[in-house]
Amino acid sequence: MQAKDSKNRKAEFIHLMQAKILSGELKPGDRLPPERELALQVGISRGSVNQGILDLERMGFLRIVPRKGTYVAEYVRNATPETLTAIMSYNSAYIDPALFRDLMELRILIERECTRLACANLTGDALRQLQACTDAIYAAPEELLDEAVYRYHKCLTVISGNAACAMVFQSFEKMIRSLIREHYCNRSERTKSLPKFELLTAAIARRDPDEADRCILSILGQASDYLNDHLKSEKDPRSER
Repeated sequence: MQAKDSKNRKAEFIHLMQAKILSGELKPGDRLPPERELALQVGISRGSVNQGILDLERMGFLRIVPRKGTYVAEYVRNATPETLTAIMSYNSAYIDPALFRDLMELRILIERECTRLACANLTGDALRQLQACTDAIYAAPEELLDEAVYRYHKCLTVISGNAACAMVFQSFEKMIRSLIREHYCNRSERTKSLPKFELLTAAIARRDPDEADRCILSILGQASDYLNDHLKSEKDPRSER
């Protein structure tokens, strides 16, 4: 039982440190406090902190320099499969702005390609699925709108016919859901964004890849601009140090 508790405390420490790094609260090059101090701050044993730091180093988030200390690593530049897994599992809209821009560019590339493929490969069943997702957006109560919007984007990747694109999109489900939720909390953003989904569905139904591309770019571009400004406006925790 004690071993299980120790394992859980280590996992909590790892999750906490990943959140601090991915949110930008801790940035590459920042030096961590000594293990004893970290243990007191978090309320766990020094041994759990030590094991957690070793795991975080293996994941690519930390860099241990003998006799000098432990530093936040350039985790994007030196990413490992475990780094990517942690990013995919990150369930928060509070993300480092530079990482957000990179991930948003990837999402835009994937969804633009899926939109083009959806126009080329459209079937009657695929159009019915997309139209159902469109109708669900306009029928959704405010508290469920983010779920309806996520399902629309997911449907778009599925009806593209490219399984790899759909898998990559769904791999980032937790983060995408969090960002959509944050975006659609803003009433003005909802008012500007929602009509664009009907236009996108209509363009796909006409098999018009150019117009569909303009629509998906408008939807994702608006989200990107809003969230980028939102993340920049967040108070930098480093200013209180």
